Amino acid sequence: MIYSQLVRAEGRDAFIVIAIILLCTYAVSRAVFPKVFSGIIAPNKLFGFRVREDLGSNLRPFSSEHLYFTALSSLSLSFVILFIANGLWKDNGLPETLIVDHFGFAILQWLGLFVVLNVLVYVKFLLILGFGLLFDLRSTISRHFVDMVNASLVFFLIVLLFLAVISFSSIVFPKNLIQFTLAASIIFFYYRGFLIYMRMLNDRPHSKLFIFSYICATELTPLTIGLVLIINSQI
Repeated sequence: MIYSQLVRAEGRDAFIVIAIILLCTYAVSRAVFPKVFSGIIAPNKLFGFRVREDLGSNLRPFSSEHLYFTALSSLSLSFVILFIANGLWKDNGLPETLIVDHFGFAILQWLGLFVVLNVLVYVKFLLILGFGLLFDLRSTISRHFVDMVNASLVFFLIVLLFLAVISFSSIVFPKNLIQFTLAASIIFFYYRGFLIYMRMLNDRPHSKLFIFSYICATELTPLTIGLVLIINSQI
């Protein structure tokens, strides 16, 4: 009993430290890249349905600034995944590589998952590139990828703040709040596809069906397949 409580406390401490590291990184980013930061971390990146010509939207996908903020988005998502997984499935078949029990190892788990997620982001870029060329939408490839990363960065910063509050305020993470976070995250990924669809619809002289087909190929279908695979692995 005592050992279980110690392990739980150590896991909580690990999440608190990771959250502090991430929040400090955001603060440093705000100081080092003030214009880029304010251009990316903005409500319109998450809720604006019209294309905006600003610094945050016009970054090149492989510019140093965008590479940095893409990594920051993946670091945030890595924290969120570990938090949700340990909050909901720690005692129910969660792979040992994702179980946060020891403080020092937790940092390595977080960084290891970050590397995997960051690689997947650029695999997604290749997917967007391939279908962009197939649908003859070359001019939208960079904007689609940048909008995808920007929306994710803003959303998962909000989720990070929410989970940081939970970490600081409770030793035992409330499952209902974690379930809410999981549901909101899944809804966001589908919403992100809708967001990009609306921006392309307002910016490109193509039919709704044509753009919807492109969004299905690049956003909705890969997401649905991924969710199905994850759900089946937990059954």
